[in-house]
Amino acid sequence: MIISCVGQKGGGSKSTHARTLYVGFTDAGWKTHLADIDEKQQTSLKWAQRREQANLGAVDCALYRRVDTAVKMADKFDLLIIDGRPAAETTSLDVAENSDLVLISTGTSIDDLEPSLELARELIKKGISRDKIVFSVAKSPSDSEGRKAKATIEEWNFAVLDTVIPFKSGYSSALDSGRALFETPFKTLNEVAKKMVEEIHDIIN
Repeated sequence: MIISCVGQKGGGSKSTHARTLYVGFTDAGWKTHLADIDEKQQTSLKWAQRREQANLGAVDCALYRRVDTAVKMADKFDLLIIDGRPAAETTSLDVAENSDLVLISTGTSIDDLEPSLELARELIKKGISRDKIVFSVAKSPSDSEGRKAKATIEEWNFAVLDTVIPFKSGYSSALDSGRALFETPFKTLNEVAKKMVEEIHDIIN
């Protein structure tokens, strides 16, 4: 099983989703591998190092230059999560072609939504099934903004997770310390993030 986390812009929470899904599925007993294919930023790889340094557990994560090399790891694991490169349509297509689920994360502003929706539309033009694409709204400044963003995505006839990840400093602090979104000191934030993971679990099952 391969889940790819892609996005047209940096800062769209694709790495946040990839890392949180990794911990969530690993905790649930899945043998999971996290593939970071962004050589420049190495966001997931650096997070994995912080997590291990904080004694939060070893992370099965590696950096890959080529998508096809990362994809080969799927045979060795129950789940391969690919943290894609931002603003790389060719790479996103290569990742999507090999994925069972393509998760596109986006913020709530038009500047975030439009490029993300255009990426999804471009993937479909290149032959990716619409059924494989799911959006996730993150860094929402308010409930109303999150609902508006979801409505816009649905107007484009794309699936979108019910869970909206709010913009909270508690999430940023958790990631900075090598944790997942549901490992903050705040119960409410943790419950929201866990719900997102559960939605993905339900989709792939």
